[in-house]
Amino acid sequence: MSQYFSFQWHITDECDQRCKHCYIFSGEGCKELKSMTWKQMTEVVASCEDFCKVYGRVPYFYITGGDPILHPDFWKLMVLLKSKNIPFTLMGNPFHLDDEVCRMLKVCGCDKYQMSLDGMRETHDWFRKPGSFDLTIEKIGCLNRAGIKSVIMSTVSKTNMDEIPDIIDEVVKAKVKVFAFSRYVPIGGEVDTSMTPEEYRKLLEVCDAKYKAYEKAGCETYFNKKDHLWTLYEYET
Repeated sequence: MSQYFSFQWHITDECDQRCKHCYIFSGEGCKELKSMTWKQMTEVVASCEDFCKVYGRVPYFYITGGDPILHPDFWKLMVLLKSKNIPFTLMGNPFHLDDEVCRMLKVCGCDKYQMSLDGMRETHDWFRKPGSFDLTIEKIGCLNRAGIKSVIMSTVSKTNMDEIPDIIDEVVKAKVKVFAFSRYVPIGGEVDTSMTPEEYRKLLEVCDAKYKAYEKAGCETYFNKKDHLWTLYEYET
């Protein structure tokens, strides 16, 4: 079987949240929420298919926004990808998920659904929206029951770095299938909350110890060491 070639695809700015670190609303903010037209989306799918044919690859989409499910043609896109047997991951919010929606997503070929936890309840809801933490934890169950791999991503900064070990405990308890974190990167206009190199290395050390303990215990969660600095850390240790 040919290898996948992955495309990350932003289809809409529409979102239920106004996260403090979101690039869409950073700086002066987003003056107009935009979504791709149906024509544009079909052209993107066709172009990605053509590209992959040239290089002997299979397209794989990471579909994001905003919240992609809020795009007016979201379900048309799901049907189109299903008809072409193109697998995909959705990167969205928990607010519009239930057991029936997750079942339909699975039928359409959804492989993974990624949500965010950027702290424990108080911190996460301050970043994103009141009630977001509890709903995210709840909807992990919907995804797991539908056979969609539940993914939790955390964006780490000085603001929440001390809570990442607790988030790891929370996602393991919720039986999340994949967990990863990446560093917050300011893009202009925001307060710089970056960690020092020493702080970040200490975080990697703490998380590595937790990962190894959970893996030894046979937990269901796969810990994806996404940040390339994990490689440097592991060379050192």
